Amino acid sequence: MHNRQSSTKDQNKIRNASDRVVVVAARSALGEYRNYSAYICQPNRTFQQSVRMAFYTKNKIDRHIPKILGQVEAISGNEIETRTDLSDTDRARLRTLLNKMKPSRSEEWSKRQFKIVFLSPRDSSDTLILPDDITNSSTSASGKGTAFTQGQRYVSLSRLEKGPKNTSELV
Repeated sequence: MHNRQSSTKDQNKIRNASDRVVVVAARSALGEYRNYSAYICQPNRTFQQSVRMAFYTKNKIDRHIPKILGQVEAISGNEIETRTDLSDTDRARLRTLLNKMKPSRSEEWSKRQFKIVFLSPRDSSDTLILPDDITNSSTSASGKGTAFTQGQRYVSLSRLEKGPKNTSELV
């Protein structure tokens, strides 16, 4: 089956943000989500408005699909107490994140800004938990296996809720 990794057609047909899930390439991000209930990336990274985030790594989409609770576009750890544009909720979430972080990651965050997306914890009732991880079945026109995404891609929440076994059921 031919599934182009960055097909504009499949990404644009999810018109309703309440049905849109952003799937991110997650080499280290899945571990950070498990530890911190957050997605940490370069500042001001652009995402289409989405209700949930999914993590693609090791040729599969993780079965835990957290709800997006909020985000801060660009902030360093040193700015948490001084920024005037943060809500009390976001400031509390950022403090918690900083306190949970491994020392090497918190030191890096004190020196530069990141975008922080707050996510529901893995064991939260707000997190959609599928029966199994979703195996990547994407192929190129020649039939060679390809990554489902190398950056980000959007899929339908209603399709995810059906518990697909492979990515061809999402596109």
